[in-house]
This record gives sequence, structure tokens and C-alpha cells, in this order.
Amino acid sequence: MPEEGTLADIRTLSRHQFPTQLAEVAAAYEYIVREEQVTPGKIIVAGDSAGGHLALSLLVHLNKPNPSAPHTNLPKPGGLVLLSPCLSLYHEPPSYVSNAHTDILSAPFVRRVAAQFLDGPRKSLGGDDDFSKKSPYLEFLNPDPPIDWESVLPLWVWASAGADEIFFDDVKTWTTTVQKELQEDRVTFEIGMGKEHVWQYLETMMDAGQRKKFLQGKMGDGGAFGEAAKIGEMIAERMRS
Repeated sequence: MPEEGTLADIRTLSRHQFPTQLAEVAAAYEYIVREEQVTPGKIIVAGDSAGGHLALSLLVHLNKPNPSAPHTNLPKPGGLVLLSPCLSLYHEPPSYVSNAHTDILSAPFVRRVAAQFLDGPRKSLGGDDDFSKKSPYLEFLNPDPPIDWESVLPLWVWASAGADEIFFDDVKTWTTTVQKELQEDRVTFEIGMGKEHVWQYLETMMDAGQRKKFLQGKMGDGGAFGEAAKIGEMIAERMRS
């Protein structure tokens, strides 16, 4: 049977607040399992940047349902792929400063989006800002209460981050933590040396000249799928095993 992928069309933060996105991705997961009759163990959940954040939120929800989102009562998937994931809406590691001039993301932009994002949880989960931002559905570095990663994460996890991106320190800290809690061979962390946020997509869509202009703050089809294709091949191999 050929490998197939499903791209969830989730409503964006600009018009719809959390937990709308969690409810929709949970509904998509339930549809794949119940309607398409795909065994959860054969599903690989993948997300980049804020999509990585949502992927982890889904896994936490599957383990301990968020009261504001539908309870699917389904097993966790077989694998997880995270590309430059956002892991915290308030923590600012040293790489926010050290990589400020080498990444396509900026700390002020992330702060604005995080503040907007947290407005929804304040209403749906209740409590103050500190309660909302440390919720285990939103915070993956220092959640309160703590997350049992052994129960939440699937059999294998593959994460990547560019050494030149502002999220780098957070992704490195998180992968180190889960590698200690799980068997180390369950978690793979790939570092893109000299690479920025979600570099796999930039290298897929742009040639070297276009990418340089983009990184300089200017806004292509480079004619190849490069690093993104490697991720697809890795996922397909995992599904066949």
C-alpha cells in the first residue's frame, strides 16, 4: 500500500484563538483513524514552527484531553516529526539574542504572536497569564503540571533545528530532556549548522540568491526539493519498518 499524507487545514490565529486549532487537528486525527481506518501506529504527526507546537499539543491532548477540545479517546500515533518547533510561548533562551541577526524570525514578532495566542487560553482554560502560559497544552519546556513524555510521545521522534535560528536553544534543551526520559534511540535531533528557522522549506522553495534576499528581510522556486525530500524519505522508511 503506498504511503499517503494528510495536510490539515487549520484556522489561523489571526481570526481564531486557541483551542480552536487543537480542536480542529484533533478532529482531523479522529477522521483519519475512524473514517479512513488508518491504524494510529501507522500515523506520523509532523509540524514545523507553530505547527510543531500544535503537534505536541495534540499528543498531550490524546493522553490527557483538554476540556475545551473534543475528547477523541484514541491511541497516540506511531511517530512525530518536528521542524524548528516553537516549544514555549514565554521562555527566551540565549539564542534569541545570539541568533537575532541570522534568523528569519525575530524575538519581537514571536512575543506579539505569543501574546495574541495566550488570549484564547485565558478564556478557555481560566486563570491568569502565568496559569495559561504554563499549561501543558501550550508549554513544553516548563509545563505545570509536568508532562509525562513517556506516555505522551510516540515510539520515535525526529526533531530538527537550525544552529542559526532563535529557537535553537529551546529545541536542543527539549530534545535533551526527552532523550533522558525515553530510550535515547527513540529521539533523533538533527542540527542544521549555519541554518535558519525551517531551513528545509527555504531550500526547497528558493535558490541560493533568493534565500539570501529573503534572509535579509526581502521577499521562488529553486527547482529542487532538497532537504524537504530527505524528510519525506525518512518518514516513508519509518512507515515501511
